[in-house]
Amino acid sequence: MTREEIKNANFTPDQRDEIQQGLDKGIDVSVYAREDMLAIQMRQVRLGLLSGVAVSRYNDPAFDWFQMEEIRLGLENHLDVDKYANPDIPYMKMRQIRKGLTMGIDLSDQLDKDSDVLRQIRKALISGVDISKYVNEGYNAGQLEEIRIGISKGLDLDDYISIELRGSAIKEICMGLEDGLDVSIYADEEYSWRQMREIRLGLENQLDVGYYTNAWYDWRQMHEIRLGLLMGLDVDNYATLAYTYLEMKHRREYLESAILSGAGGEGGGTVGDINIAIVDFGMKAIMTCPKGTKYTKAAIDNAMQNANINYGINKTNIRRVVGTMSEGQEVIVAEGTKPVEGKDGYYEFFFETNPSREPKELDDGFLDFVNVDWYETVEKDQKLAVYHPATKGQDGEGVTGVKLPGRNGTEQKVLIGKGFTKSEDGNEYFAAVPGIIEYDEKRATMNISESLEVDEVSNVTGAIDFEGNVHVKKGVGVGSRIKAGGDVMVDGFVEACFIEAGGDIILKNGANGKGGQSHIKAGGEIMARFFENMTIEADVGIQANYCLHCDIYTKGLLDLSNRKGLLLGGMAMVEEKVNANNVGNKLGTPTTVVLGMNDKIREAGKTIQTDIKGVRGELKILENAKNQFQEVFSPEERNTMEVYLKIENAIYTKELQLDGLKEKRQEYVDRIKELMAAKINIRNHLYEGVKFDINGKIWRSEKNYNVTLTGNASNIMVTKN
Repeated sequence: MTREEIKNANFTPDQRDEIQQGLDKGIDVSVYAREDMLAIQMRQVRLGLLSGVAVSRYNDPAFDWFQMEEIRLGLENHLDVDKYANPDIPYMKMRQIRKGLTMGIDLSDQLDKDSDVLRQIRKALISGVDISKYVNEGYNAGQLEEIRIGISKGLDLDDYISIELRGSAIKEICMGLEDGLDVSIYADEEYSWRQMREIRLGLENQLDVGYYTNAWYDWRQMHEIRLGLLMGLDVDNYATLAYTYLEMKHRREYLESAILSGAGGEGGGTVGDINIAIVDFGMKAIMTCPKGTKYTKAAIDNAMQNANINYGINKTNIRRVVGTMSEGQEVIVAEGTKPVEGKDGYYEFFFETNPSREPKELDDGFLDFVNVDWYETVEKDQKLAVYHPATKGQDGEGVTGVKLPGRNGTEQKVLIGKGFTKSEDGNEYFAAVPGIIEYDEKRATMNISESLEVDEVSNVTGAIDFEGNVHVKKGVGVGSRIKAGGDVMVDGFVEACFIEAGGDIILKNGANGKGGQSHIKAGGEIMARFFENMTIEADVGIQANYCLHCDIYTKGLLDLSNRKGLLLGGMAMVEEKVNANNVGNKLGTPTTVVLGMNDKIREAGKTIQTDIKGVRGELKILENAKNQFQEVFSPEERNTMEVYLKIENAIYTKELQLDGLKEKRQEYVDRIKELMAAKINIRNHLYEGVKFDINGKIWRSEKNYNVTLTGNASNIMVTKN
């Protein structure tokens, strides 16, 4: 089809554009240049032709553009699209079948189920979780999702869930089980998921939830009672069905204010010459009268009665002055009893909760990575902690008889995590497995990660792939492989090998990758005595005495700041900060430092922008198609047309997708702003000839000493420290 033929045909501008793009790429546009195919459908055929797939499998207007896309993607991934290439199968079901086939899972025999259920089946099969029982019993997708996640965490749900519970309710049960709570208290159909949440949060904070487990309370009433218990208030003052949640709130706030102010009332009174003042927030009554006035018992009693003093009367002081002449002095005639706060609950730990993990600098200037308390390890059945519950407060009373509530102590959150068990009363914690223990006070979490200990790793011992932590007591030889879900620690020397960890990597005696392929990658930090001839990647940061001829990448900090710290040779790509003692050498060994923006980040930005452009293009085509339908057909007609309704749904979907991409772009922009503050601190020597790329600006260093480097795309600033 020539450009002239395109011009003379009855195509819309969007259809012409799709055909023109095909001609520009040299593909056979006659395959899709047809007036009965929407431009957005043409696009899917064009993309298929460009990727060299058999577009005949979906080059039919009976398929909507989403269905076409699913078939095209399947063909591009060499899948058996016959499993789902049928116009009668909705594209969302197609998508689940396609994604399943990509992982070797065939869901095409379960097309009687809706797409969301298929999605849960697919995810369950991928993670090795069997939810077929619940699928067969008719649980919906929302319920299945929570069941799948719960089972994948090793939770035993059958005693607590039923098909009558919403997915959000099942989630509350799973969260309670995961935290080791007694969910039988609230795993009941009579509770809504919000009520369940209030009870779960109460159990988490070790509150007496018996005050509000009555299902007749709505969740907001439960909330007010829980907040009162959390504050240590006497909730008996308002925990009754007779009060609405707003009335409960007002009473709770009044009790809180009484505790916070300690107010028992001020005031007093005067009878004749005798004046009684109530001070100290109602806790003390002081009598005064003019000098030379005679005190009488009747006058004092009348003044006390007038001031409404009826508690804590100091009869000794009163007897002492009766019948005497006043010297104008102050006489304490009554004192109240101050409320006593209960003690807060607390944990007593039997392990080091915060090991230093900080290597110390030795006399020779090197950091000592050997003699460091990197982790705290525990043995099976070892006692880890004892919880000491909060104590009750004692009420006080002012001199006028006003009751002053004593705040109960606050309970601490229940420790959650994995790898431990609890005593029957829930107050003692014991290690269920041997391993490395970590405690996070802010999150109230305690986790024991099982550890694999081996003497050494080599080609003879074979590769290691372990979900927990790996501890190698000796060395790691050439060609070895270690992959761990947790941390990796190596006591001995590391040669050319591959080590990957979801957490941190600690190499006590350093690594030299000469003579083989060497790659060390961590989701956390990497710390070593030294690195030579290695490729090192760490999401959080890297610390060592020195790095020689290494390719380095980290999103955080590269720390070589000790007295012997040196960065020499290779390329260091660091997003946030470099602290180094020396960079480069007198010989001018090629050394490159890329700080802040780098090619990885730029490519990520380009991908986001390309995706936004693509979605906007598709949205424009869909909106144009919608406008064409609106011009030709009345609302009554087009609202019964399947293709028009699909266009409307597609516009909604694409708008959501565009919003998500815009948020992603904003996160990218925010990150770029952070990177503009990237800097390198050099405490000692910066040698001549080091190549710096700081946020896009290239600079070859001159000899300098004790400087900080910052920069942007137009300038690099060198500041003396």
